[in-house]
Amino acid sequence: MNRLLQICLLILSYVPFSLNGQVKDVIFRGSFQDVTFGDFVRDVEQQTGVSFYYLESWTRGLRVTASGDEISLRKTLDLTLLPAGLYYVLEGTGEIYLSEGQALVSKLPDYSGSQGELDLSVDQDISGPTSTEQKYIDGRKAGMLETISVGTRAAGEGTNVAVLYGKITDVETGDPLIGATVYFEDLAKGTATDVDGRYSIVVRPGKYTIEFKCMGMEDRLNYLEVLSGGDLDITMRRSVIALTEVVVRANRYHNVRGTQMGFDRLNYKVLNEVPMVMGEKDVLKVIQMLPGVQTVGEGAAGFNVRGSAADQNMIYINKVPVYNSSHLFGFFTSFSPDIVKDFTLYKSNVPASYGGRMASVFDITARQGNLNKYTAHGGISPVTARLSVEGPIKKGNSSFIVAGRSTYSDWILSKLEDPVLRESKANFNDLSGMLTWEPGEKTLIKAFGYYSHDYFKLGTTNQYEYDNMGGSLNIRRRMGSRLSGDLALVYGAYDFTTINEQVASEAWTQSYRIDHYETKLDMSWLSLGKHKLTFGGSAILYNLDRGDVLPYGDISMRVPVELGLDNGLETAVYLADEISLSPRFTVYGGLRFAFYSVLGPDDVQVYGEGLPIQPGSVVEVIDAEPYELIKTYTGLEPRLALNIMLGANNSLKLSYNRVNQFIFMLSNTVAISPTDQWKLVDLNIVPPYVDQVSMGFYQDFPRGGINTSLEVYYKKIKNVVDFRDGASFITSPYVEQVTLQGEQEAYGFEALFRKSAGKLSGWIAYSYARSMMLVDSKFSSERINQGEPYPSNFDRPHNLSIVSNIKLNRRLSFSANMVYTTGRPVTYPVSIYYMDGIQFVDYADRNSYRIPDYFRLDFSVNLEGNLRERKLFHSYWMLNFYNITGRQNAYSVYFQNDDGAINGYKLSIFGQMVVTISWNFKLGNYASE
Repeated sequence: MNRLLQICLLILSYVPFSLNGQVKDVIFRGSFQDVTFGDFVRDVEQQTGVSFYYLESWTRGLRVTASGDEISLRKTLDLTLLPAGLYYVLEGTGEIYLSEGQALVSKLPDYSGSQGELDLSVDQDISGPTSTEQKYIDGRKAGMLETISVGTRAAGEGTNVAVLYGKITDVETGDPLIGATVYFEDLAKGTATDVDGRYSIVVRPGKYTIEFKCMGMEDRLNYLEVLSGGDLDITMRRSVIALTEVVVRANRYHNVRGTQMGFDRLNYKVLNEVPMVMGEKDVLKVIQMLPGVQTVGEGAAGFNVRGSAADQNMIYINKVPVYNSSHLFGFFTSFSPDIVKDFTLYKSNVPASYGGRMASVFDITARQGNLNKYTAHGGISPVTARLSVEGPIKKGNSSFIVAGRSTYSDWILSKLEDPVLRESKANFNDLSGMLTWEPGEKTLIKAFGYYSHDYFKLGTTNQYEYDNMGGSLNIRRRMGSRLSGDLALVYGAYDFTTINEQVASEAWTQSYRIDHYETKLDMSWLSLGKHKLTFGGSAILYNLDRGDVLPYGDISMRVPVELGLDNGLETAVYLADEISLSPRFTVYGGLRFAFYSVLGPDDVQVYGEGLPIQPGSVVEVIDAEPYELIKTYTGLEPRLALNIMLGANNSLKLSYNRVNQFIFMLSNTVAISPTDQWKLVDLNIVPPYVDQVSMGFYQDFPRGGINTSLEVYYKKIKNVVDFRDGASFITSPYVEQVTLQGEQEAYGFEALFRKSAGKLSGWIAYSYARSMMLVDSKFSSERINQGEPYPSNFDRPHNLSIVSNIKLNRRLSFSANMVYTTGRPVTYPVSIYYMDGIQFVDYADRNSYRIPDYFRLDFSVNLEGNLRERKLFHSYWMLNFYNITGRQNAYSVYFQNDDGAINGYKLSIFGQMVVTISWNFKLGNYASE
């Protein structure tokens, strides 16, 4: 019977139909979600009475998705058959004939004239082909659509699923493309590459049109024949021609289709488009322009996410923890921008593979060296010079990159009028590098190292010296088509030394150090169904040496204080699954179990039950040996997220997560300073934890390259650490006597409008956020603000940021920023009173006042060098205008006694417009990387 059908179809393909004519269309109803073509045919034949004639081998692997009460059969067949290279004719008698590779001739030629050419059109329509047909015709033109075949027919026999995996790289440099998208138009299904440019996806064997996209790269469209599972590596070319192209697509799937909320991923190129003070590119300053991210003041170190303290953020660079992220107290980031490839911020729905910080995870991916050629980048600004060198060790197989930066800012201090500042010194430098080796298609090995150093001397009274350092060895291995693993060995450290000579008789010095040793294993398993399973674990050993406070100088009478050692072991295991329940409904569920051990050596004070924590309440002192177990804490951390696709380009998302934190920062200032100390939880300070729920609506407008999001959140933090008034952390090793623990409540609304196509690009970010604290106790000495709620130090309700970039042509572009935030809370003195002739100052309720609101407008001009193709190096100039209005934004407001009168003063960091120019270069031409 099959042989007879083949003969009949072969004859039909060459004999024109002359009877009956064709049916315009057939209408049917139903809901078909990724059903086989055979099941689809049987349902339509039963509903409408039409009959299909074809060979089953032609449609193996074809799937049909359509739903509605009035579905067009012709449109459905166009979308299903034409991309697979199949043709059809719908006859007036209800027969539907399919053919493979060659169209059926369904109409006699027009012989009405003696002259002219024969018209052999198939299914001719004077209006021309449909958009689907035209896309297919254009794609099949020679040289326009390359056909790729994956797998073998033998391996595909007897299976209806195939796992495709591979990597997407830059054809010029060999760099992995992060966030590149792989999209099957026929299935309305896609995925995105990870930080190593790798991806995996499950489809059925068959023929598809597949699309690859990545920001700054030329789109790639291919005809894909999937015979079985296999490796599909893709290279993409840099796009430098059309100014109207979409240049940012990294969030395409995460914004609408992914389950992530409170998520932002940006590429290093955005660093060139945001005006910065002193012309220095800075990733931390860029993320402060995103919704929900703020800083306590201009030039302050760290950042605050959704009303939380800076120590609740975890900053990684290639898995290395960064315990102090700033140079010069916060004016610059502590690593060179030339090493940055990509950076991702998680504010809510933190993946189960992350833990240990309650507010956010900021994950920076370092660049790997150019695999194909040697090159260099660099730049000079008024305060720094930087240089990076990279290239292959073995072409296409291994590479290196080294990036360094140093400052020469002392010349600025020497020009200032203040004699104290003229005698001051400030300098920093940093060095980072990475080796990448791919010994085989299944293994990738990366070794990363990083070091930064700062020195600052304020006149003759204060000296600060601090260092960051760390390294990681990362081994990634694919074990079969569906299972892959990532093993990381990590070391990080931070230390500082400070000298204080403000009062010679009380002069002192202190040294501090924290060491972080970590092992981390992450596994990923892709099921043949609708699951993507991730699981793994980590172990972190902390060694803290808080140092000794010692007298400094011959006349100092400072009493020495031994602050002691802190050791702790933080371990965790996790399991998570992302389940695609239907094309419109995706669930992410995860569970993380955290376990923390407080370890000796330490002299631990035990306080009487029901007594306040103070020296008089001590009932026992435990003298623990090194690494002796003192106390254990455990915590279960559920993670849940839902994505409901409302349409092709919009979705509704909900999420919940819990995170425990076992390390916090000792600081009695609002802004982070180099002398702030990290401290581990212990017997008397219990771990804080947060519960956060979020809900958001996400909408994309693909044609305009526009992404939008609206998100609301609420989070509750238990056991959050705050400090007693006048707390000092260098007078006693017993931190619990100057700290208090309470509750924090934060809630807010965030909106983001991002345009990434055309000559004008940028974003508008607005957030309304509140953050309230409550520290109450039955003991009055353990209350803050009389046990009443008060705004946290990071409660700044309104935050508006506008970032815009206009490209006039390839050589000239303009950028502008506008930033507005509500002033942060402060506590002011409100009256003076006397007791026994002694003057006392009475303060208002904690944080009941605010410093003036912050407003800043910046502008920059970027001028590229000539666009000649053949040249040794290419350079460009950046002219920056920071704080154009010259507004004297208050960093702080302070009071001092002037001849018996208390006067208030406002401290501004940049009280006038700052104009800087920087020069940047790279080997090669305009398009080189």
